[in-house]
Amino acid sequence: MCVQPSLMANTYLGVLPANPEESWQVYSSAQDSEGRCVCTVVAPQQTMCSRDARTKQLRQLLEKVQNMTQSIQNLDQRTQKDLQYVQRMEVQLRGLESKFKQVEESHKQNIAKQYKVRTNT
Repeated sequence: MCVQPSLMANTYLGVLPANPEESWQVYSSAQDSEGRCVCTVVAPQQTMCSRDARTKQLRQLLEKVQNMTQSIQNLDQRTQKDLQYVQRMEVQLRGLESKFKQVEESHKQNIAKQYKVRTNT
């Protein structure tokens, strides 16, 4: 159940299962930047036996979700670093472009001076 419109924002809820025989409850969920639910983490109710097969499955699922979350966070960090690198390179390229234009203009002026000197002699 997603209710908070921020990327990977955790929302802690106490939602009881719709079916009383079901032993799981939603305790956290996340949304993407457009408000869509990207994942929902479920856990057994505290009264459930820890040897239950579903408890083991849930632990495995929770571990996979945590691994996925960490992978997404690592990817986000790398993406941010890459974006900063690209932005720095853009600034440097603009500076080089400006210097090339200056050199080109200076070259044109030198050619014009040389032409003028040759035509006057």
